[in-house]
Amino acid sequence: MPKSPAAQHLDEVRQGFVGYVHLDGLQWRVMLRLRLEDDVWWRGRLWFTENGGTEVWDKEEMLGRSPEELLRQARGLSPDDLSRRFRASYDERRRYFGLRAMLDDLLEKARGMNRVVMRVAVGEMDSRRAGAELDRLQEEMRGLVDGMRDVAGIEGRR
Repeated sequence: MPKSPAAQHLDEVRQGFVGYVHLDGLQWRVMLRLRLEDDVWWRGRLWFTENGGTEVWDKEEMLGRSPEELLRQARGLSPDDLSRRFRASYDERRRYFGLRAMLDDLLEKARGMNRVVMRVAVGEMDSRRAGAELDRLQEEMRGLVDGMRDVAGIEGRR
């Protein structure tokens, strides 16, 4: 019996524990996320997490012929190598959380507009009510865009 696409995906993606690295007073758990690239090669990427919920994905990939080979490679990295890879990747992660939050809100408003139009198309909403809802969403989107100037370039959470 053939496997479902979801079951095949689970066979093609795995993860394994590598170890811990201590940086700047924080303990980061290091995992290796692996995926089958084709029938021969596996690709892996280190994944650093800390108790506060911060995640950092290594920007470098590893390549091997089996999950076991990739785990051996990852576990063979020295603490200095893990620190170097972490710092290089941490520096590239998202830093402008305020702007990102506003962009997320803007995207959600755009999705809301699409839902309204689709509800009209299938007869679930009358056009007058839809027009008012679209006007409201558009006004909220304008407010978000206007506020982006105030948070652009500001790092961290506020």
